[in-house]
Amino acid sequence: MRARDGFLSRLVAALAARPAETTTSVPLPARTRLAAALAARPVVGQPVDRPADNAVVGTAAGAVSAGDKLTGQVKLVVAELLKTTVDQLLLDSDGDIGIRAGSAMILVRAQEDPPLVEVFSPLLTGVQPSETLLRRLTDLTVTMPVGRIYCTGDTVWASIPVLGVDFQPTHLLLAIRAMLRLADDLDDRLQQEFGGSRAAGPESPGMEALPDPTGYLRDLAAAGESPAGRILVDLLADRGHLDQLRTLAASGDWHAASRLATLLYARGKQAEAEHFWRLAADKGEPSARTELATVLAGRGDVDEAIALLQAGVAADDWHGVGLLVTLLARQGRADEAVALLRDRAG
Repeated sequence: MRARDGFLSRLVAALAARPAETTTSVPLPARTRLAAALAARPVVGQPVDRPADNAVVGTAAGAVSAGDKLTGQVKLVVAELLKTTVDQLLLDSDGDIGIRAGSAMILVRAQEDPPLVEVFSPLLTGVQPSETLLRRLTDLTVTMPVGRIYCTGDTVWASIPVLGVDFQPTHLLLAIRAMLRLADDLDDRLQQEFGGSRAAGPESPGMEALPDPTGYLRDLAAAGESPAGRILVDLLADRGHLDQLRTLAASGDWHAASRLATLLYARGKQAEAEHFWRLAADKGEPSARTELATVLAGRGDVDEAIALLQAGVAADDWHGVGLLVTLLARQGRADEAVALLRDRAG
């Protein structure tokens, strides 16, 4: 036996010995819940073009009144930063403000209860949420003074929270500047490491307002830019817009069908969730295969789960190979698991 085959056999044996529970990836908390906890920490960052920032801060701070609602204060600060007026800021239906700079697409969201501002950006989409990717994102998050980098669906996001209590315009400006630098740099680096596509749309030579961010993504998707469509789906899923996801799924967006299924399953609608997972899996959506196989295995339909994942491998979809190897090992089919790993290793 070759040394590599011996290693693969030991790996399969170890997988077979793991606890029998099979679960989907643990859903990440909603961004706002984590951000609320992080927002108690000070926002630290180095602004770009400090003299210009000071001028903006002074103007914005003078315009903001402690009696204003947080959403109104945020609009004033962003309008000053973009050298426009509050009336010209076109928010989407969820109240998000869009900013474009370089290859970065930044969204700013304010909420009153709990009082919190979040600055977030899609860095990359169409990636495989592998253990290697998640470990890399965790390592990057550890280096950030505040905020996090994470993956939902197949989109990688960066997020920086700003405390809404005793709101300070300077903190929001620093967070936006830090996010612009972070996003404009990390999207290229992560794409080189993990593939996928950067945030859709043409690059901007400077900083400019992005009218109606959701509508912008929808228009790009309608024009054939698939990265925009996937970012839109993951954004809608994060916001919990089931009706809009249903509409997209009905039009043949299988990524939307898969994300819809995940939300439905989390809300206890297992039969409907399975329906959408099967639709998406039949059309080749990788995440749908893995999620459905996980649910099937969890309720004891292991053979069906294995067959589903094997069909994916036959179609050159290796997203669920880790789960497939584990299930084969637990079913006493170690030779098949080793052969699969050997094929994967090349």
